[in-house]
Amino acid sequence: MNIKQRHLYMLRRKEKKIRIKEIASAIGITSAAISQYENGKMNLSKENLIAYRQYIETHDNRIKN
Repeated sequence: MNIKQRHLYMLRRKEKKIRIKEIASAIGITSAAISQYENGKMNLSKENLIAYRQYIETHDNRIKN
């Protein structure tokens, strides 16, 4: 994934108010790994990248009653 795509997913995550810690816990990696990925300092494995993207795309930020 290129830097532009990383940035877009980071913006989507922030728009949906998803914390890095929340994604990390859900997909089983460290918060530091996600932070480094979003900042372009490392790459995620293919499996973790898919999980990261799916979590952001499918996360429902509506208030649940």
